[in-house]
Amino acid sequence: MTGLELYESWRRLGAKVICRHEFAKTGLTFSAVMPLPLVVPAAAGLLAAGYFLEDISAMQVQEGFLITYHYDSTAHPGRVAVRALADARGEAPSIASVYQGAEWHEREASDFLGIRFIGNPNPVPLLLPPDFPGRPPLWRAEGARASLAALGLFGQAEVLDPAWEPIVNPPAPAKEEKAEEAKAEKAKKGGAS
Repeated sequence: MTGLELYESWRRLGAKVICRHEFAKTGLTFSAVMPLPLVVPAAAGLLAAGYFLEDISAMQVQEGFLITYHYDSTAHPGRVAVRALADARGEAPSIASVYQGAEWHEREASDFLGIRFIGNPNPVPLLLPPDFPGRPPLWRAEGARASLAALGLFGQAEVLDPAWEPIVNPPAPAKEEKAEEAKAEKAKKGGAS
């Protein structure tokens, strides 16, 4: 599968955003943001095209939980990512029915962030005790969560869902905000007047 074929398959599947990346800068050639219900069909398409699952990572952001699935192929150069956003409840479909090895990665994300992967055949904790007290260890306080717009994930993006436009292409801050930011930065460096 060529990059163009992959890009078009994601478009047909219903991606919200599709991006081209500079591999030297990001380690990716393409990425897509998919609605949660489409991560399993996206995984099945990549498996059919000869891609293997490298890993699944997750992080808590202001908008919920960003889950990133990294895929690669020995026959098709170019590492790709499929991203999905789970809401604050932290539920996502498991892709273990497509990639058996996903079970381990999903269990790790569940341990550290509390994400529930619905359909994971073995959802027992992987690293933490089942009776681990309190919040998951990588849970962030609300004020400490980055926004998706601030993460710089999108490369050359085609926004297919207008709701994602302000996330992918956030508006530039107003002049007053820029002046305040510059003043705050100067104060942090010790040069405040």
